[in-house]
Amino acid sequence: MAKRAGNIQARHDERRKKRIREQKMRRIAFFSFLALVAVLIVMFFTPLFNIKNVEITGNNRVSNEEITEIIGEIAGKNLFSCRKGRIKNKLYKLSYVDKVSVKKKAFPPTVTVEIKECIPAFQAEYAGAFAVVDKFGKVLEQAAEKLENVPVMEGVTVASAKVGEFMAFKDGETQKIIMTCIENMDKAGILGDITVMSFADMTNITFNYQGRLDVICGTHIDFQRKLALFKEAVNSNKLTENSRGTINLSTTGKAIYTP
Repeated sequence: MAKRAGNIQARHDERRKKRIREQKMRRIAFFSFLALVAVLIVMFFTPLFNIKNVEITGNNRVSNEEITEIIGEIAGKNLFSCRKGRIKNKLYKLSYVDKVSVKKKAFPPTVTVEIKECIPAFQAEYAGAFAVVDKFGKVLEQAAEKLENVPVMEGVTVASAKVGEFMAFKDGETQKIIMTCIENMDKAGILGDITVMSFADMTNITFNYQGRLDVICGTHIDFQRKLALFKEAVNSNKLTENSRGTINLSTTGKAIYTP
């Protein structure tokens, strides 16, 4: 009997301890919930985390005013209610915007928008203006006049050049060849030094380098190798920074310089 009574008492004590633990857990959960509510109220419904600074970096062609206009005036709004994804999606509508990074800082409440812009690769005449295009073929703007330090493409017929969309030439096969040539020029690191490039005769592609060297490439075949020969010639001891003339790359395996 004593043993049975002892077991009953032990089970009773265990149940009592369990109830006490459950009561403690409920109290902890209740006060944790209150603390969370208090934190959320402070975060979302008090001016403590209203955005005080908006920093915009990396933009050159796109002005701060254009960026502010498209994302809206976020200064003074709640930091945590301001969604980074929404800001990015809005900015990607700007044709010159290539990549966007948005960061938040709590103290002081700050939003930093970092822009990476598309780089103009060439410009071509279209509808009485100049369509400025990046190396992937995206139209960045329609300029009333030629932009300085942007290669001019001649000898092409443009079918469409809507800002923010990809330029279309009337001849799709020619377009593929031209864009491959542009890609190779970019990889060779010479695209920014080209003043004019001509694709009027696809058997005799030409470009002018730094306003001083006329380069004859022949066809697009082995274009990457031809550009390597060109760079080798330009960097050789035979040419200086002031050398002027013609470099002919159309002869297989040679770069022939004529002053």
